[in-house]
Amino acid sequence: MDGVLVLDKPGGITSRKAATRAARALGTPRFGHAGTLDPLATGVLPVLLGRATLLSGVISGGIKCYRVEAALGIQTDTYDTEGEVVAVKDASGITDEAIERATASLTGTLEQSPPAFSAVKHRGKPLYRYAREGRPVPSMAREVRVDSFELVSVRREGGRVTATLEVKCGPGTYVRSLVHSLGGLLGCGAAVSGLRRTRSGRLSIDRAVTLEELARGDGRDRSIISMEEATQGMPTMVVAGEAARAVRFGKKLSPTCAESIGFRADEVPETFRVLDADGKLLALYGPPAGEADMGCYRVRRVLRPANAGEQLR
Repeated sequence: MDGVLVLDKPGGITSRKAATRAARALGTPRFGHAGTLDPLATGVLPVLLGRATLLSGVISGGIKCYRVEAALGIQTDTYDTEGEVVAVKDASGITDEAIERATASLTGTLEQSPPAFSAVKHRGKPLYRYAREGRPVPSMAREVRVDSFELVSVRREGGRVTATLEVKCGPGTYVRSLVHSLGGLLGCGAAVSGLRRTRSGRLSIDRAVTLEELARGDGRDRSIISMEEATQGMPTMVVAGEAARAVRFGKKLSPTCAESIGFRADEVPETFRVLDADGKLLALYGPPAGEADMGCYRVRRVLRPANAGEQLR
């Protein structure tokens, strides 16, 4: 089975465990997942099946959309409410307008540090291990893009203030860090109390299936998409005949061999897909690496390799 399963990850388990349970329900031994959701988080988790595991970088690189619950007036070491509380302040005086001003200032290109308790690695070691060992956590600040950060509603109950927010952002953005920054701007602190991913690239929550549905054998038709559909929107080259055969062998590809090219020759994307004349995804290619390539495109991943015993003419 080759394709991408749109899983509605449940809360309380890791992304790896959720993907493992999904693959087991489908009877698929070769699997992976594109990107990672915190154990607390729910929602869209792309589970890569079979040869689609080779598409991890492509699938995880799209726009992400989230709905997040932010508890105002609290700071924790993990930036969510499952961590150890390090500060508490009264947030009852925080107005909706103040929240909206703060969220507006947290859009665009930002420099963001991931939470100390995160899976981002420094010298091959996840940051959360440094934190658990009580060692200084290396700074891993990086640029991220937040397209929108909007207030949906505010609940005020018994002195507790919880803001519901929607986030649209680029890959690599930590919503926990974004909410932590929001709390800093408001002067009261904030921590994530609930997080749901509603979209990851082309994959939306309305196509997602739960683990319970998979166990019953339900929802597979809507939730498993082909490698071709999963990569729609990528720059595309179409090949046929001997050129298609060469691609399946992972050979360099001259642009003159293409039936059609969906990008300009002087603006070759870092990664583009190569389809055969029937619309099947054969491989991912990239631009020439140097003069030795003589203008030919280089293979990155072969999705449909040549059959055993098949020879290139």
